[in-house]
Amino acid sequence: MSMTIGGITINRNPVYPLDPYSVRWNQKSVDTADAGRATYDNGPNVIYGTLLLKSVAKSEGDALKTYLLSTAIFGKSSFVLSPPSNTDLGKGDGVNITVFYNGGNSLEGVFNLIPPRLYDIAIPYREAI
Repeated sequence: MSMTIGGITINRNPVYPLDPYSVRWNQKSVDTADAGRATYDNGPNVIYGTLLLKSVAKSEGDALKTYLLSTAIFGKSSFVLSPPSNTDLGKGDGVNITVFYNGGNSLEGVFNLIPPRLYDIAIPYREAI
């Protein structure tokens, strides 16, 4: 199977642990004077996760690195992660998710070159709003 990241096909499946989690934005809960609870809610759920890919061909890893640098421009532009049918990136098995790169303005620690000219890749992402 394979994984597509913003139009770049990686001929590897994601590896575990895949641990996407949701955060609710703009929600505030307070305890009231009568021992009640009031919750104010005006936000979306945002999914955060890290996509792990092991032993990726150097040519595929280089293409992905170029894509993140020139098209996704780190976290500026969103892109689509298309997982295999048995992989959940935060919205269910096999469901595409539109994300932003969530690693700041650097690729430090994302691409780890290992022998023999393969990459281990860890892409932090957050769901696009």
